[in-house]
Amino acid sequence: MNLKRSMHRVILTLGWLTLFMVVVAVTLGALLLLDSQPLVETDPAITAEEHAWAKHWIATNRPRGRRSGELIAIALTERETNLLANELLNRLGQGRASLRLDDGRAHLAASLVLPWNPLGGFINLELTLVEDGHLPKIETARLAGLPLPGTLVQTLADRALAAVESTELLQQVELNDDRIRIVYEWRPDLLERIGSGFVAETDLPNLLRYQNELTSKVAQIPRRQPLQLADLLAYLLAKAGAQPPSADPSAENRALILALAAYVNGRTIREPGDSAASARPRQPRPVLLRGRRDLSQHFMTSAALAIQGDDTLSGMVGWYKEMSDANGGSGFSFADMAANRSGIRLAQLATADRESARRVQVIAGQGLTEEDFMPTLDGLPEGLDQRTFAANFGGTNHADYQRLIVHIDRRIDASRLFRKP
Repeated sequence: MNLKRSMHRVILTLGWLTLFMVVVAVTLGALLLLDSQPLVETDPAITAEEHAWAKHWIATNRPRGRRSGELIAIALTERETNLLANELLNRLGQGRASLRLDDGRAHLAASLVLPWNPLGGFINLELTLVEDGHLPKIETARLAGLPLPGTLVQTLADRALAAVESTELLQQVELNDDRIRIVYEWRPDLLERIGSGFVAETDLPNLLRYQNELTSKVAQIPRRQPLQLADLLAYLLAKAGAQPPSADPSAENRALILALAAYVNGRTIREPGDSAASARPRQPRPVLLRGRRDLSQHFMTSAALAIQGDDTLSGMVGWYKEMSDANGGSGFSFADMAANRSGIRLAQLATADRESARRVQVIAGQGLTEEDFMPTLDGLPEGLDQRTFAANFGGTNHADYQRLIVHIDRRIDASRLFRKP
């Protein structure tokens, strides 16, 4: 299996996009659409040599030494694609996948295990892709054996492909009998470009403007001085409030939230189709909320997801992450959940309508403290492993869990920014 050096970061990026789509399906429909049996069984025919090859391929096929703008081609057989897909899926989450290639079509099946689920069961997802120009399109999507035409899974799948297509980096995807061939243009800022492709075209100019404002603001703060989310949020919202009356305050707030969410997560938004090789920007500095970087990331990521999707999606993705932490990670954290839910509330309030958006700008113009938009963490349990979470809270539908979530929401309601006028 002598393959050309190729797109390790592309594969990982697409792996994350695929996982994200499945996570959405899991979180929105898991409790109703769990199957008792996996659609994709473990392949007993995988040999130790094949497993070692997949690990070696992922570890060694990196675009080292590639020139920006260089075209790279990769060809994988159906067997090789399945080996790599399952190796990546094992690293990203619990589950397995199977890809079957026809002439001009690819049939993908995946079975995921929830990170923690007392009932057991599997999330079974089926996708059919067909060639459509230089990139494939989603023809059908099925979750747990139920057809999902025009649902969130289909929408996000189309959006993921559109985001990749907008970068103009992926030149060709050919789905042949027993072989998939991909031609792409290597760029060092590949992840940023694909991420930028998820931004609506109408939002991008405002987003880039606020990103520049943020860069200028950060440059004025000494590097020894920690960045505070409250300060950056207040600064950008005040800038939005100073826009001409003709500006749409909801659109301004939406753009600055996306720019700030990218920054706290160490990302830079770029023009997806910009082919000019630009210097790599300085690494974003850590941004703190309640003295913690992870809370600012939870807060802003949830706000961005609520803008891009809806508050249900944002809340459930946050829940999935906490359940993953409970299953061997840093542990389930109600403090993280408080940051998630506060971020969702900010997105709702800042973009609901012109009056609500303007009110947020006016309050921020008076200055913001953490207490204005993030509740205290006193008494919120953290670091709960699966066993402890189950013993103390039973599950997300348990009365004790719901009681604590209501308590968190009351704390959020009492914050100055979220208090009803």
